Amino acid sequence: MPISELDRLDIAILEALQENARTPLSEVGRRVGLSQPATSERVKRLEDRGILAGYTARLDAAALGLGMMAIIRLKTTHEHIKPALKAFAEMPHVIEVHRLTGEDCFLLKVLVPTPGQLETIVDTIARFGAVTTSLVLRSEPVKPLGKALLG
Repeated sequence: MPISELDRLDIAILEALQENARTPLSEVGRRVGLSQPATSERVKRLEDRGILAGYTARLDAAALGLGMMAIIRLKTTHEHIKPALKAFAEMPHVIEVHRLTGEDCFLLKVLVPTPGQLETIVDTIARFGAVTTSLVLRSEPVKPLGKALLG
């Protein structure tokens, strides 16, 4: 569904659900000026078209003992791409994997409890090529996809 097929009400619904996906559809409808059945119909359409791809819970990694976040960049060769992807999939502390163009081939987001655990991960990844690691001091909230981008 191209952006042009989303109207202001669809975008407002998407913004509300990104803010809090547990908001009852009757409340979402009140916010955007629709009845609950009309809101439900639009949400169903957005789900059917794959725009609303799912609903999740946000967890506090630090509260779970995973207070250290790092961004790891890997520069590798083509023959290491598939083995590296397999290794990343088997590493539970690697929570995001992005394949890149440019100098680096991968950007990884890693959550660990200790510097020692990070060292183990870096050493494991380094067998595929040159690694650059940055510790994250603080993360800003992810911006929702809304009218500023879609409207």
